[in-house]
Amino acid sequence: MRRWWSDALSAAGHVADRPLLWLPGALAWTAGVGWLALVIGVARPPNIGALTFGGARFFGSGAWPWNAVAIGAAGLAAALIGFALVSAAEAVLLRGRNAVRRDAARIFVLGLVCAAPTLAGLLAVATAAVVVAPLEFNAPDQQFGPLVRTAIRLGPLLVATAVAASAGAAIHASAARSAVAGRTVAEALRGSPRQLAGAGARAVVQAAAMLMARVAYLAVAAIGLRVLWAPIGLRLEAGGMDPAVGLLLVGFVAIWLCLVLGGGALHAWGSTSWTRVLGRSRERMETTTGP
Repeated sequence: MRRWWSDALSAAGHVADRPLLWLPGALAWTAGVGWLALVIGVARPPNIGALTFGGARFFGSGAWPWNAVAIGAAGLAAALIGFALVSAAEAVLLRGRNAVRRDAARIFVLGLVCAAPTLAGLLAVATAAVVVAPLEFNAPDQQFGPLVRTAIRLGPLLVATAVAASAGAAIHASAARSAVAGRTVAEALRGSPRQLAGAGARAVVQAAAMLMARVAYLAVAAIGLRVLWAPIGLRLEAGGMDPAVGLLLVGFVAIWLCLVLGGGALHAWGSTSWTRVLGRSRERMETTTGP
């Protein structure tokens, strides 16, 4: 734990002194999970009646199940674009100006492979939700709302998906550093378990710390944007656009950009700390095995 804390503090100081690292980090953060903060902050969640009516129309539509297939295809395309942007940003974080297209391509392939268990978990959650949600929305009135009851019933799958995401991120962090060092994708993936095992508890702490830090920062950013957007949304509904609302929008966008940069600094810290944690593991492995 002390060694991980030392690596984490060293990485934080490194990132704090190099603001240019925040820019590729901001791209990776926004394309990865950061967009959720803006959606949660600005979008108005539908009420139970709208969800029930919309769900009935969706499942009862003559286009079913092709409407679900179309939504799934659009989500897959958006995910691939997000993976590409995150891979390019990660290549810059790992190699700086020496980053080339091949580095981003290898990181992209590694990202797809390492994210496969997470995507499978999300698919299982979506499939289970298709079965569970209509039952909960049509159930008689109970203590909790249908959304809460659905989330509770899907809880084990959500936890398993979170664990798979954290493990996949750890394997990706190790494999990406091996790939940009010159190894092929297959070699990087084969060597990742050994390198993570060499890091020991520090790798577990790093993976858990990154997951908790991202979730916490995402929650803070989403709540902050929600609070800031509430009066703007009310004034837009009441009187439309006027100079005062325009100034509020400028302030909102400025604060959102600051939050994006903060997310970029967080992502850059995670990447740098992983490099330090795994770097010590690699040095130990090279010392043990010899040239």
